[in-house]
Amino acid sequence: MRENRHPEETVEGHIPALRRYARGLVGPDQAAIADQMVAEVIARALREDQRPQSGSPRLWLFAALTSHNRRRLRATRVQAPVWRTCLEDRPLGLREALVQTSLDGREALLLVVVEGFSYAQAAEILGVNRVGVATRLARARRELNAKLDLNRAGASQQPPHRPPYLRLVK
Repeated sequence: MRENRHPEETVEGHIPALRRYARGLVGPDQAAIADQMVAEVIARALREDQRPQSGSPRLWLFAALTSHNRRRLRATRVQAPVWRTCLEDRPLGLREALVQTSLDGREALLLVVVEGFSYAQAAEILGVNRVGVATRLARARRELNAKLDLNRAGASQQPPHRPPYLRLVK
């Protein structure tokens, strides 16, 4: 017979992935905000009345973090963080280019590519269907590749002839 695990044990193992996802959502210079978001989601998960009764706790935690970030952005009316304007003059790395992609695309990329969720799981977390996830991923990949290619082309004055950085794997 399987022993009932304490909620802290099930939630605790997801903290590193939640922190990685939160930092990907808010940007590299906003680690304190990302950690605060994770702490609030963990606290919500540990409260008796907020805990998911069935299903995967991992999906619930990522969905709660995604919702929390969206509420935070709506409340502060932040569409483009101030630090983005500082990055426009210098070459972009992958992290900066990712943060400059649309929020919908960034969420989908982080969930599927970085965290390894299936399209169906990402769709459940984001509250869209699988086609919506695929569409967001395709747009985000195009946007990210364009940002990275333009960045490299501007630095060398010649457009590079390279394969895309993120590709669709069937």
